[in-house]
Amino acid sequence: MSTHNTVGHQELRTGSPSRPTPLPGLYSPLGGDRSLLRLGAVLAVVGLILQVPLSFWHPHQADPNDSEGAFAEYAQSNNWVLVHIGQFTGALLITLALVALARHLARQPGIAGALAILGGAAAVLVAAVFAVQMAVDGVALKATIDAWTIADGSADKAAAFLVADGIRSLEKALSGFFHLCNGVTLLALGLALATGRGFPRWLGWVGAAAGTAFLVEGVVVAQTGFSHQAANIALVPTVLLPVFLIGVAVAMWRTTPISQEGEPVQGTLTR
Repeated sequence: MSTHNTVGHQELRTGSPSRPTPLPGLYSPLGGDRSLLRLGAVLAVVGLILQVPLSFWHPHQADPNDSEGAFAEYAQSNNWVLVHIGQFTGALLITLALVALARHLARQPGIAGALAILGGAAAVLVAAVFAVQMAVDGVALKATIDAWTIADGSADKAAAFLVADGIRSLEKALSGFFHLCNGVTLLALGLALATGRGFPRWLGWVGAAAGTAFLVEGVVVAQTGFSHQAANIALVPTVLLPVFLIGVAVAMWRTTPISQEGEPVQGTLTR
């Protein structure tokens, strides 16, 4: 007697895995986070707005390269420290927005992603250098100016002035390198925008132009201090930077996150 075993056969199928189901409002880890982009947009605008009144509250009538005249004006300021804390806060918010932008752009392949990484790293240096500059300018310089103002006797007053002027020289050096870091950041991020996708290319060229102007300004400030030549060069990034930041803020608010493959991500649900 023979027996027959019935064996069930399963058909094996090969093929590409099924695609995740897009769901509005949900984003995979590779796609980035729309919340970060929108937070960056808000930070850029708030930081820019903060700088406007603070620039008027900062004493600016005397020639900043004339230490004695500038110190006499600064000595009359009652809100010097608060103004510089506010300036640092505004710059920090803008820097955080640029870091958020760099994180988003770094997901793109090729040169655009590489430039974004460099820009993000340089943005961290911007915040670090400016923090030291504001500590020197906003706290240390004012203390030495006050000491110079109340010093008795010509010898003591001359010695106090030399101390304050030395602090001023340190501030000028920090300002030069702050502009250099600014220039590298904006040039890298601007080129990343211009060569990447998802943002208007003209916006990237505006950022690159502002960065180039900052680089030139940094060199001039390092060589000549707060000179009229440096002030004239500063007019270029003073105009271009707000255009760039506002444009970036609008684009970040509206931009779809990008996957590591450089493709827009509308949101996925992984099972």
